[in-house]
Amino acid sequence: MYRCFPVVLFFSVIIASLGVARTNAQTPDANITTDTPQSTPAILPVKAFTKYDEFGGIKLSPSGEYAVFMTGKYGRSRLVFITMEDRKPISSVSCAEDLEYDDFHWISDERIVYWLAERQFTGVLSRTGEMFAIDVDCTKHKFIYGYRAGQKETGSIIRARESSYATAELINPLLNDKKRILISEMPWQKKGDVYYYDPDAKPIISLLDVYTGRKKKVDLAPLSDATVITDQQDRVRFSLGLNSEFKYNASWKSDPDGEWADFDLPGFREGSIVPQIISEDAQSVYFLGTESDSLYSALFCMDLKTKGITKIFGFEDREIYDLIFDLKGKRIIEVVSYTDKPVTHWLDKKDKSAQIRMSLTRTFSPQTVRIVTTTKDGSLAVFLVSSDTNPGDFYLLNTKTNQADPLQPSRTWINPKDMRPKQPFTFKARDGLTLHGYITRPKGTGPYPMVVLPHGGPHGVRDTWEFDPEVQLLANRGYAVLQVNYRGSGGFGQVFKRLGYREWGGKIQDDITDATLWAIDQNMTTRDRVCIYGSSFGAYAALEGVVREPTLYRCAIGYAGIYDLELMFSTADTSRSETGKAYLERVLGSDTDLLRAWSPVYNADRIQVPVLLIHGKEDWRADFKQAKRMKSALEENNKKFEWMELRREGHGVHDEETRTEVYERIIEFLDKYLKG
Repeated sequence: MYRCFPVVLFFSVIIASLGVARTNAQTPDANITTDTPQSTPAILPVKAFTKYDEFGGIKLSPSGEYAVFMTGKYGRSRLVFITMEDRKPISSVSCAEDLEYDDFHWISDERIVYWLAERQFTGVLSRTGEMFAIDVDCTKHKFIYGYRAGQKETGSIIRARESSYATAELINPLLNDKKRILISEMPWQKKGDVYYYDPDAKPIISLLDVYTGRKKKVDLAPLSDATVITDQQDRVRFSLGLNSEFKYNASWKSDPDGEWADFDLPGFREGSIVPQIISEDAQSVYFLGTESDSLYSALFCMDLKTKGITKIFGFEDREIYDLIFDLKGKRIIEVVSYTDKPVTHWLDKKDKSAQIRMSLTRTFSPQTVRIVTTTKDGSLAVFLVSSDTNPGDFYLLNTKTNQADPLQPSRTWINPKDMRPKQPFTFKARDGLTLHGYITRPKGTGPYPMVVLPHGGPHGVRDTWEFDPEVQLLANRGYAVLQVNYRGSGGFGQVFKRLGYREWGGKIQDDITDATLWAIDQNMTTRDRVCIYGSSFGAYAALEGVVREPTLYRCAIGYAGIYDLELMFSTADTSRSETGKAYLERVLGSDTDLLRAWSPVYNADRIQVPVLLIHGKEDWRADFKQAKRMKSALEENNKKFEWMELRREGHGVHDEETRTEVYERIIEFLDKYLKG
């Protein structure tokens, strides 16, 4: 169904008509209080929304001669190599069962490295910490790093690759070195017979040969859980992490071969600093941070000799959401914010990369454009055009000719015209705080049956104006979907985020209730046609919602949820490290009476509506005990509920068939209590 034609971009001309079916889809600025009768929508199968992208994660080789992309993620994933001249596949490689390709990077025009995710004893697909390498023609396939890499090779000399009980992350692909990459190794901690990722460890910096798997330690990061970045000559120079007192510190090497020197970054909120890039002359570092007397983050530049800090740019009334680099990845050219939709500030409009970005933005407005991969010299780029109704179309851009050609849609079976727009709204919470959210309405005339869908997290996570298959499924089945970025959500500043601390069952829940009442007042729905549903923290909010507001909702659905806050301190993966324990203490507190007062498990007697509980037996974050305790509490209080146990799933469902079964069950439950 992909009906696109080549697009030529002119910097001085806004292209009004592209002749493109998918990317011409507009998201109207509809008045959310006015309903217009529309034709009855086609009901799409649940699989249309549970099936993952068939094309994604594309990356161009350094010269642009080849590209590699992934298909079948969370199913039986496969890496496919294509030539960019004729766009034809030349080879592909598939995972074994229960494995997935997690990420991959080009090392040269001939070779990539990749990481696998594996179904662990917990049941979830998670990165194993192992690395592999393969040539573009699928030869020289090597196991180069990981806890199972220590196997012997025979030849003129018997060698043993070293087993590494750690997680390897790529620091720099060293594109001028076709054989080695620079990695950061996070050593695991061992408890009994089991190894765990240890966020309190100091990363080891090593050179890894992508053909032999041999590695050479070149440095040790001076701080725990450190972010390490290189200068533009690929030398490790800057680190940000936690000191021995678990306070954030920076460290710098004035001489690439010298010693690390730690220093504080005073005047910024704890944990707000995120290093981005070292300047081309290696004298400065750019970072995001939130000043102590500021509500929002900004972009800063620090002189590494004098430690003087200059503010480059910050929005007056909103958080920085993203930074965009030039096509060679050398400089920051664009600062992006996000309240309801993306908002851009250009640092230098005369920059060629900025002009290309501005042209693409004008051409495809009101959709968003994101450059996902470029060649080493920036002459070729692949960009993604997407919106709230369009899951995404990939284009190939030649920056020398300014021509963009359609490459591939991410989901060919989704027609944006059949999807429903996410309409932003704002309202005042009961204490006067301004909150933002989205309402997605089905076709037809309201009021509609409505699903309140609180996001997970809760802290630092937010709902955005982008394609959401879960929301679209519900809208396709006739439900309005209400999403609110309650206090604690990300993107609205550090103060807003911290307003949610120790308010899980308090003001956060009030915000969700107030959003529901706002939608009723706006005639989006009626009091007898609202259900609340969420996953992870959203599941907690759903069950707590029907505890605190017994008559507001007709039903509740909890998926991979937390229902006993005390239990988080002993069973969640977060509690395994000192950093994680400190986080739980910060966001939940330690008042046992309050934790129990805000736990649905201890207040099930107040629930008056049907509940559906869905949980994976191997959930490593919201332990299966959470669901079992909630189930027992409902049984003991003779409450009406349904139960769906997922035997091989963890925190969320990755298998497409199981996902389909879960959402079919959710739709069946909603139809029973909102349409029955």
